[in-house]
Order: sequence, then structure tokens, then C-alpha cells
Amino acid sequence: MKAHLHSTRHPAFLLISTFLAALFVGLATGPVREAGAARYAVAQCGWKVGNDGNWLETANGKFNGSSWCGVPAGSDPWDGVHITSGTRGSTTAVSATKFARWRWNAPPGTAIVTVNGARWHVLRDNFQHRIGSATAGGSFTSFAEFSSTDSTRREFSRAFSPHVAAFESRLLCALPADRFCSVTGSSLAGIRGMTITLEDAVTPAASLNGAFRSGGWLRGTQDFAWNGSDVGSGLRWAETVVDGTTRVSTEHPCDIDRIAGQWRGTKMQPCRTVAGGSHSIDTSRLSDGPHEVTGCATDFAGNRGCAAPGALLTDNNAPSAPRSLGVVGGDDWRSSNSFALQWTNPDQGVAAPISGVRYRITGPGGYDSGVAALGSSEQLAGLTVPSAGIYRVTVWLVDAAGNENPVANAEATLRLDDVDPVAFLLDPDPETPELLRATVTDEHSGPAGGVISYRRQGEDDWQDLPTRFDTREGGALLSATFPSVDLPPGLYDIRTRVRDEAGNEAVSDRREDGTRLVLKVPLKEETRLEAALLGPHTSGTSIQIPFGESASLRGRLIGEGGRGVAGKTVTVVETPGSGSRSGRTVRQLRTGADGDFAIGLEPGTSRRVSVSFPGDSRNSGSSAESLRLGVVGSLSFAARPIRLKTGKRVRFRGWVRPGAARQPSRGSVVAIRYFERSSRSWRPVLVTRTDRFGRFRASYRFRYITGLAKIRLRATLLPSQDFPYLPADSPVVTVRVRG
Repeated sequence: MKAHLHSTRHPAFLLISTFLAALFVGLATGPVREAGAARYAVAQCGWKVGNDGNWLETANGKFNGSSWCGVPAGSDPWDGVHITSGTRGSTTAVSATKFARWRWNAPPGTAIVTVNGARWHVLRDNFQHRIGSATAGGSFTSFAEFSSTDSTRREFSRAFSPHVAAFESRLLCALPADRFCSVTGSSLAGIRGMTITLEDAVTPAASLNGAFRSGGWLRGTQDFAWNGSDVGSGLRWAETVVDGTTRVSTEHPCDIDRIAGQWRGTKMQPCRTVAGGSHSIDTSRLSDGPHEVTGCATDFAGNRGCAAPGALLTDNNAPSAPRSLGVVGGDDWRSSNSFALQWTNPDQGVAAPISGVRYRITGPGGYDSGVAALGSSEQLAGLTVPSAGIYRVTVWLVDAAGNENPVANAEATLRLDDVDPVAFLLDPDPETPELLRATVTDEHSGPAGGVISYRRQGEDDWQDLPTRFDTREGGALLSATFPSVDLPPGLYDIRTRVRDEAGNEAVSDRREDGTRLVLKVPLKEETRLEAALLGPHTSGTSIQIPFGESASLRGRLIGEGGRGVAGKTVTVVETPGSGSRSGRTVRQLRTGADGDFAIGLEPGTSRRVSVSFPGDSRNSGSSAESLRLGVVGSLSFAARPIRLKTGKRVRFRGWVRPGAARQPSRGSVVAIRYFERSSRSWRPVLVTRTDRFGRFRASYRFRYITGLAKIRLRATLLPSQDFPYLPADSPVVTVRVRG
């Protein structure tokens, strides 16, 4: 069958026909999609573009192939351009059905949709020029067959449905198998200026990797390693996409050219099938918080495949300053070189959470601790300073992305005074010999109070005098009236006990020159004081009472012959144990007609109680035996669950009631014990420590119990120098454990 095609002799016609063919297949200035498939165009042998076809002959040495397509720069792009198959002049005949052909194969994953171009031929003695499609197995189907010479370059065009694997131009000896075609005079089949449109149905594969895959927070410029692969037209673009927007893209090198306003391949597979590289993204251009990131690969046909998206967590801004920074227990002076800070971390919202804390301590003499680091807790315990003085601690925060700004800080003041005050006794003024005085100095927190005491030589107990405390430049002055006229004759030692604002105490019985101050007192009528403590169920000079209970003090001032001394002022001093919230209290009361007196003691902490009579012009002073009032501590105790199986864990909790005391900064020690029936004694289970609020929590796993065991448990508050209560036991809790 002969095809009748319109002809022209001008090369411009090829440009026009090519453009019309592009419109015919729906191509414009980029890859085209029809019915969901992507397409791309390939230009061959024209427009200074080369030839990606392959030539084959089926007759041994009877044909030759010729291709001249990529003309030199500056020359006519169509001058002499051709792809031909022709008979050799050195032969005389070609066997029937033998042929030579040029073939353009669709790459894997693609198929040819349309083809158009220009053809011409010189055909003699039963040679034909056939143009058609071929399968991957080599089966050929022509859509145009030419049997006579036509040397004019004429347009051809064809759309394939279904799409085909290859396009061919054949020069064929079109005779039955037992005949020959004469080669007298050459035969030739030519083709050029082709536009081949291919459909690419395979989406490229893409992957994206980088630090973001670890799930951590990132800042600054980050690198993203991308890889792509394709089996069709090849990779044209690699993109890194954040939140649906392409942030960085890479165009791969491809064999393409801009023709008639359209990018066309110059090879059947224009781009490489595998590519890899990296993209850098400045995360400071992104908002703080989580983002979705993926890598995409686009092939030359316009198919786009993207990797599974990942979470990109970015934060490029340092946290703001800690809020409400303060010293636990207040920023007053203290004598213990141990400080704790607490604060509230600012809300980070969607940004990176707080992951660390930096702090620095500065103080006297240019002291600088340097920058220290710790975790993200909102408290900092165990801080110390090198020596007594006032220090500043600066705290700032670090987020999980590593952002920190030392300028965004909060400050607190640490005041340490662990140095005892210094006191000296002054010689009495001859005009006022009963006036006792002592000077007090303290370099750091300053004097806070003191008492002047006396003791008759040969006795152990010191008697505190009502002491006046007056501050003055450089320190303080203590003064008290010595009851010389009321004391029995003898020698009396004088001393002072002083304290500073931090709670440090010092005792001195010396003058500034290092000698003791001793006073000689004339004979007076001797008196003696008897006193005892009375509790709810006990009495004596040393008693114990339950937590929250009150006690009383009863006594008698006795003169010579055992008579009671009436109408005299007796001084009662209560000195609480270390850790009490209340200070030392002094109260006075008058003796009754028989010298007796009584006073109630308010509920509180363990304390020492002293009773004294200062004496007067007729009576010597006297003091009762030192009294000790012990208060048993109080604590709650609970266990959950109270029914459990062997191997399960029981959790304990409780609270040590502080009452009138301060909870120790290091907590109180609590022992949890069980009752052992065989020994009729309480055995330890574990020992724990309360927090600064007096709360304690612990747990224990019962093992090796079979059957049903009823275990009696209780918590015991152990003694502490810093907690002014006696050891105490909680109510008993019974836990049932089944093996």
C-alpha cells in the first residue's frame, strides 16, 4: 500500500509540521499528562540534534547505514542531515525478505505514543521503504509502505494505540522467499527531523535522610542526603520539600534541547536513572516547631515520586529566662554552706523543650565558679560557695536544639556566714559595778543577740541574765545587771553567749586581754529552787510528752530552814532544740505564800527549761536543776495495696509533721519496720529520707512468701540533730501477702 503525503521542498516546512505534530499529541512547554500518564518528546536528527537509533541488516554485507545529524555550530541545521539505509554498490542482488533498518527503542517503563518526521526514498526492483512499529520481541507492523522513488522530503505522522515498544524505518526486498532483488542502481530509504513522543508510566523512587531522622531537635543549617532512581525517561529534578513547599532543588544533567519552545530529549532516555546528593537548608528561615519534610524526584516526563515524609523539629531561638527564681528557704543569711534554687521553666509551646540548665556563681574577691551545667529540672540543690560572704548566682536555660542565651538569665543572692561572732567582756564601771557589759562583732551577717550569764565557782550551771542587746557601729553591746546583793558570798565567773544573724553562736568568758572576769559577792541568805515538769502521764526533771500536747512547770523557792520564800520573781527560760521555728523564751513569775510557783508550757518542740531566782538585797540567787522536756515526733504512714501477691510491690508513703519545727534541708530519716513474731521485736525493712516538705515515699517487693502472710508494718522517725523531736512510731499498718 502506498501512502499519499503532502510534500514541500523547503526545510521550514519541517519546523511547521513538527510544531503541528506537537499540538497533535498535546505537548506544550513541558511534560504532558493524558489520562493520568506522563509523556515526553524526543527530537532526532534535526535541529542540530544527533541520532539515538540503532542500525541492523539481515543480509550479510548487502546494506549499509548512514547517519549525519549533528551538524557543526554555525551551519544550517538541516544541510545534508539524514538517517539512511541503502544497498551496497559492491553487491548485485539481495535475497527476498532481507532488510536493513534503523530502530528507536522505548526505554524500560515507557512506550512510544506518536512519531512524526520527514522521509524520502530511492526504490528499484521491488525494494520498499516501510515505516512502522516494532515489539520488544522484534515483530514489525508498518503503517506506511512506499514502492516507488520519491526523493522529495515529505512529512509523516502516526499515533499508536496501543502504544508501541519501538519505531523503525526499513529498506526491504519485498519478494517471496525464493527470489532476489536486483541491486542494479542503488536503493535507499531516508528519514530525519523526527519527534517521538513517549509515555512514561513509572513514578521515580526517592529517599531523604539526614539528622532529622534521629527525631531530635535541630538548628542552623542542616544537610539532607537525597537519592533517586527511575526506569523510564530518567531523573530531571531532585527536591527537598518542607511543609509542602520546595526549599531546595537540583536539576540533573540530561541530554535535552530547547526546540520550538519545548524541552525535548535528544536521546530516547534523556536523563540518568540514578542520582544522589545533598541539599542544605537554613532552618532559621523556618518557624520553631515541627515540620514535615520529604524528598521528591521528578523524571523528564514529569512523573513525581516522594519519599515517606518525616518530622523535622527545628528551633533556632534560645529560651527566655527562668521565671520566679528564688533560694529555697529564702535568701537570708545562713550558717550551712548548702543552698538550693527553684524556678519555673518558661512554656516553650511548639518549640524545643528545655533540656538543660547553666549557672554561674560570682562573689567577693573576684570569685567566679565558671559555667556549670545540669539537667532540665526546675530546681538546683547542693550549691556551695568557697567562704562566707554574699554571692550572686546566675541561671539560664538550654533547649533540646542546643540554643542558649546567657543574657536571658535570672539571678538570686546566696548569703553564707559560717564564722562565729566574737565577744569580749568589759570590766564593770566602778560607779555601776552591777552593770555587766560585753562587746560583740561579726564580719558578715552581723550580731543578732546574746545573753550574759554567771556561775558561782564550783558549780556547773550558768545562769542567764536578762540581757539588753544594742547595735552600734561595728557590732553590738550586751548589758545586764548582776544581782550581787542577792547572791551568797563567793567568787562568780561571768560569760556571754552570742549569736549572729546566720545562727552562729559563740561563748566567751574573757576580756579582750585574754583574762577571765571574776566577781566577788558578799554573804547573802541562801536560797534554793526546786522545779519539775509535769506532763499528761509523767513528771520529773526530764520527761517526754506526745506531739502537740502541753506540759507545765511547778516549783518552789526555798530559803533557810526549808521555809518558802514568797513574793520573789522567778525566771523561766525555755530553749528549744536545733531546728525549732521558735526561739528562746523567757518568762517571769512570782512565788506564792509558800514559795511555790507554776507555769504552763505551750505545745511545741523538745526544749531545755531553766528556772532561776536572781536574788535581792536579802536573798542570794539560786537556780533549779536543768529541766529537759522531750516531745515525741509524729508521723503518718500508709501502704498501698494492702493485699498483694508475692513478687508484687507495695508502696509506702507518709508525712513527718513539722509542728513548730523546720523540716531539715536534707530531710528526716525514716525507718520502715515489720513485727517479727518469733523474736517479738520490730525488724527493719528499709530506710528512707523525707523531702524538704517532710513527705516520704518508698516501695518494697515481698519475696519468698508462701501461703497467706499478715505483715504488720510501721514507720519510725529516727533521731536527728536538726529536727527537735524525739524518735516516734507511726500507727501500725497490716499488709496481707499471698504466695
